Amino acid sequence: MTNKQIPYIVGAAILLIGLLFYYLGGNGGKTNYNWEEHYLTESKDPYGTYIVRNLLESYYPGQRLEVMQDSIGERLDTGNYVYIGNEFWLDSLALNQLLRFVENGNRAFIACTYFPQDLLDSLYLGECDTYGEDSLDYYSAGDFTHQLSDSTVSLNFRHPKLIEPKGYELKYLFHRQPKEHNWAYVSGTYFCEAQSVFASLGLMNRGYTNFVSATYGKGEFLLHTTPLAFTNLPLLDKRGVKYASKVFSHLKPGTIYWDERLYENNDDQSAGNGNGIDKDGPLKYILSQPALAWAWYILLAMAVLYLIFRAKRRQRVIPVLEQNTNTSLEFIGTIGRLFFLQNNHRQLAAQKMRLFLIFVRERYRMPTKDLNEQFAKSLAVRSDVPEDVITKILYIHYNIDRSGTITEDLLVDFHRLMERFYKDCK
Repeated sequence: MTNKQIPYIVGAAILLIGLLFYYLGGNGGKTNYNWEEHYLTESKDPYGTYIVRNLLESYYPGQRLEVMQDSIGERLDTGNYVYIGNEFWLDSLALNQLLRFVENGNRAFIACTYFPQDLLDSLYLGECDTYGEDSLDYYSAGDFTHQLSDSTVSLNFRHPKLIEPKGYELKYLFHRQPKEHNWAYVSGTYFCEAQSVFASLGLMNRGYTNFVSATYGKGEFLLHTTPLAFTNLPLLDKRGVKYASKVFSHLKPGTIYWDERLYENNDDQSAGNGNGIDKDGPLKYILSQPALAWAWYILLAMAVLYLIFRAKRRQRVIPVLEQNTNTSLEFIGTIGRLFFLQNNHRQLAAQKMRLFLIFVRERYRMPTKDLNEQFAKSLAVRSDVPEDVITKILYIHYNIDRSGTITEDLLVDFHRLMERFYKDCK
């Protein structure tokens, strides 16, 4: 990969991410929704329950709607309990409280696809249990709900005053397109002549019961197997609102206890939410919101691109080399100090002259073989030091080089001339 290719690769990657966001995340410029059946109360997604919750808030004038978010507890007093979701699970304590609530003359409306067996065992007395004709094996009525697959079903009621001649069409859409869906209905084996608990209130496709009542004590359970009918998308149609209103007409005037908890079936039947989203999990919440989810995906994509470009072969870092030092100068300086301590003036002067000549060679790139008048003139021009100072340095050096000993005063004069040169040279 060359440096010239990098801008084109980065540009192509950004363009690809933009197109993905536009067509998938942005849905081609249209508002994007989560099309999963999550039944979240505050959600305005197609299969949230924002509309029906607001509908029930003002369903009975002068009566309040109380939201339960944690547990049923002792909050149920009198009125109606309402739950809408995909699955419904209760622990033994909550089940006993709900049964006691209904037994005292109240009503519980539960719309879901899967009902807890503990609740059904509490309601169903087994009147429809039969024995096999060919054996002594014992058979119960079987699963409470069965399913049929279709993209569209027709809902209606049994009561003459509630029947709609054309029925109420309910269509399952996914990303605005019809899609086959599994619609639950109550098994017909629960409606034998011997049983006195379940009564069919509503039908699906004319022949399948999807809305039943179950008497319990002084009250009544209202079980509906089509929770999709109470989500936002169907209630955008007036006929959908009309159907939901007729279903809720089976409630009794009073407080409505809206159970906002959504459950999922797990080993300990602990509370979660119907679409597998843990409210305490920030990442799962982010993925449940389309805008946040696509922001997260783009962030991950950019991180991957960064790693890809960082992982390509790069030039090795060139180490910084320290500047070469002239160790010979240090050596000569050390020898000079040694001669000074030994009072060897001649050798000390010779060392100082060596330092001077090395300085001239390195600083001005001049040969120092011939120390004559021409050398003095050239050095004066390059160093901008008066020629007479350089001539005196050369003259003293000549005398010292040819004499056996020198005085301390001459050495001092030689040193001062050297210091003047070093001070004035450019």
